[in-house]
Amino acid sequence: MSFTLLISASHKLALTGFLLLASYTSFSTGTTPATPANNEPKIATNSSSSTLKGIDVSRWQKEVDWSLVKESDVTFAFVKATQGDYRLDPFFARNWEESKRHGIKRGAYHFFKPEAPVQGQIDIFINTVTMEPGDLPPVLDVEVSDPKVSAEQLRRSIKTWLEAVTAHYGVKPIIYTSQNYYRRYLMGHFTDYHFWIARYSAIKPEVHHTDSWMFWQYTDRGSVSGINSAVDINFFAGDFETLAQLCLPVNTNPKESPLQQLKHMYPRP
Repeated sequence: MSFTLLISASHKLALTGFLLLASYTSFSTGTTPATPANNEPKIATNSSSSTLKGIDVSRWQKEVDWSLVKESDVTFAFVKATQGDYRLDPFFARNWEESKRHGIKRGAYHFFKPEAPVQGQIDIFINTVTMEPGDLPPVLDVEVSDPKVSAEQLRRSIKTWLEAVTAHYGVKPIIYTSQNYYRRYLMGHFTDYHFWIARYSAIKPEVHHTDSWMFWQYTDRGSVSGINSAVDINFFAGDFETLAQLCLPVNTNPKESPLQQLKHMYPRP
């Protein structure tokens, strides 16, 4: 698969360090545009674009005005749902519904805690998040370690979570992590999964030749209309059609969570 990145001449002058043209044959090569740390390139969000702009949000962004976010050329958003085996993000339900209502591709993520029982972390996520056709795959956010948990144990628990969530939703999750964490714990161990790499610099993510990355979180200090605080901004290394191909297909029918079942049993008046 080949993608070509196009930037206008004006942006060429404004965006120091941004690579003007990158052609690559697969995501496993990790070849994508380098992005300046303090400047946000303007990226088109139609099917002719080769990179798409997205955000990820949690309780730290509080109440997001998703109508304004949509007007800011944001194509996709990942929403924090759960953490460990006990914590729900208080803004998840609102962000989950509002992002979809405003036509933004949505995905949900779980913040992984190495010391927490992995089954509890599986249960809390699948009992909280009901996914629909067209939603982005679930994401496992792996960025913290625990001195009592070895690297081997950590990877084993991650794999258990990924396999259980795959079985539940019928689609393989994406692994979110930082560049350094990836190198230390994950490199070369999860070749069947796509990565979403956080690297806050003009240098693109670097992965092992057996791995692939599709999302790049290039800053945690972004500014987007409708959000009254700093927000993470991400690139998807592909066009809208490729992004859609990642999503849950129409024939996928994941199990409903107990919360969703209650919603059907006791609909709003």
